Amino acid sequence: MDQFDGISLKTRLYVLILAAFIPVTFLIVYVAEEQKAIEKEAILHRTKLMAQGVAEAENLQMMATRDLMAALAGAYLLADGRPKKMSVFLSNLRSQSDMYAVLGILDTNGRLVAGDGSAAMTHDYGNQDWFSTCLEQKRLTMGPYHGEHVDGAPVLYFAEPISNRRGKIAAVAFVAINLNRISRSLFEQLSELPPGSRLTLVDERQVLLRYAVETARWSEAQYVDPSLQQQIANQASGVLVAEDEKGMPRIYAFAHLESALQPRRIAVVLEIPRSVALAASSRTFVSNLILLIVSALMAILSIWWAANRFILRRVGAIVRANRRLIAGDFRARVGRIGANDEIGHLAGVFDEMAASLQMRIEREEQVTTSLKHSREQLRRLSAHQNDIREHERIRIAREIHDQLGQSLTILKMDLAWLKRRLPAGDGILKEKIEVMVRLIGESLDKLHEVTAELRPVILDDFGLAAAIEWQLEIVLQRSGIGCRLQNNGYEPDLSRDQATALFRIFQELLTNIIRHAEASDVVVRLEERNGELRMQVADNGRGITEDEINSPHAFGLLGIRERLYPLGGKAVFEGRPGQGTRATIYLPLNQPQRRGQKGDTT
Repeated sequence: MDQFDGISLKTRLYVLILAAFIPVTFLIVYVAEEQKAIEKEAILHRTKLMAQGVAEAENLQMMATRDLMAALAGAYLLADGRPKKMSVFLSNLRSQSDMYAVLGILDTNGRLVAGDGSAAMTHDYGNQDWFSTCLEQKRLTMGPYHGEHVDGAPVLYFAEPISNRRGKIAAVAFVAINLNRISRSLFEQLSELPPGSRLTLVDERQVLLRYAVETARWSEAQYVDPSLQQQIANQASGVLVAEDEKGMPRIYAFAHLESALQPRRIAVVLEIPRSVALAASSRTFVSNLILLIVSALMAILSIWWAANRFILRRVGAIVRANRRLIAGDFRARVGRIGANDEIGHLAGVFDEMAASLQMRIEREEQVTTSLKHSREQLRRLSAHQNDIREHERIRIAREIHDQLGQSLTILKMDLAWLKRRLPAGDGILKEKIEVMVRLIGESLDKLHEVTAELRPVILDDFGLAAAIEWQLEIVLQRSGIGCRLQNNGYEPDLSRDQATALFRIFQELLTNIIRHAEASDVVVRLEERNGELRMQVADNGRGITEDEINSPHAFGLLGIRERLYPLGGKAVFEGRPGQGTRATIYLPLNQPQRRGQKGDTT
């Protein structure tokens, strides 16, 4: 159900209603496609009838032309080679019918012997294919549909050999039939087609002729898509949809005609604009679609009214109460909203939940307030303990330095005085005194180390940077870990509490590195950025883990954070396995301390 996330209830109701219309939509589309298929079948049937009509017209024309050619052959033999008399006969014959564009007699070389006197007639037809074929096959021959014109009109040539009494070809009779004057019945069928329709004759190699309904004349076709032409040539009949030379979608219904005089098949292609051919089915589809849309709108309006009246208004009351509850108003209630149905029951459950939540929140607020107070007290106690510890360290360091240090120094001076007054030969006592002086010196050195650990005087006299550098030298001497400070001479101006806290944090970080990091190099950076002191301690050890950083037993890290809290600072610990640990301390400068203030920035 994730796909419905973020969709309103009203929209879902609309979707459900519209989903009910999906089967009806599919039915409308199916009926429209069926009607289109029926119309395409009708177009294909009409095309087949036209192909049959063209074939019958061609056969009838062939029979009539055969008779005409026989008459011309007989007349030529009777004329006994007199061309003028034969030309008069041909002229009279042509004047009786406008079907014939040219009538003539050729010798065996293709030169004109007698003609009907037409201006379109030439004197040499020897290069014509139909003439050569007639001589080779010695029978009635029909020329191609494509490329032959007389006076701008497409014509179809027929040729018949004329044999003398010895059976040798003496001449060739030919006739050019005007294609625009034949197939009257076919033209009547074409005139019934819608505007923009065309009839095209195509073979597998080229487009032959095209008949346009608007002009009612045959013309030489200019273009047919080669892929469409190949599909037509490879199928006996069918219906295709493709674009014409102008990019207009057309329906191409085709069928092949069989002719005794044609050596290859010719396809009759009926072209009708797709928008015109399927206009009836398109109108039916559009009307059904409009009816469907109107019905869907009426259903949506009904759902809109019912949903707002019985569902959405009541759900909106629950939503508004829920938003008030989310905003923190735990007194928000829905109350009674209409009938005691499922939504009313939901509102009652919501009110019960809100009342229970209000009581729980009030108890949690009391507990949280108590916990915050206790936590703040603990932090104050911790800060107070740190202050007491530092003051106690200072007191102890001062007493050790003033009392024990002075006593050891006086004792060392007395031993030196005593050594000078011993007899010259008493070597054992002098040696004992030297041992005592050496032990007292070592005790003084140890005393100074303890005093420095309790409270380094260099921190109070020279500042944090000097104290850090001094502590690094001690670590280098004791552990052999390479240590260096990078501060570019920067010495922060800190209060005594700030300096003490940062130095103790630094000492805690060094202790952790020595104990746990397994590092060989430590780099300390001290700098100021945007009014904030940044102290970074980085090592090349094993790297601290997230579990170690967040461990409840990491008391050292917890102590660092608690030391920084009263000062308004924070600590960030980062570790990469095998690459080391980086601890960065951020402390705002020139900012009052927050000791005793509630909250925690760490």
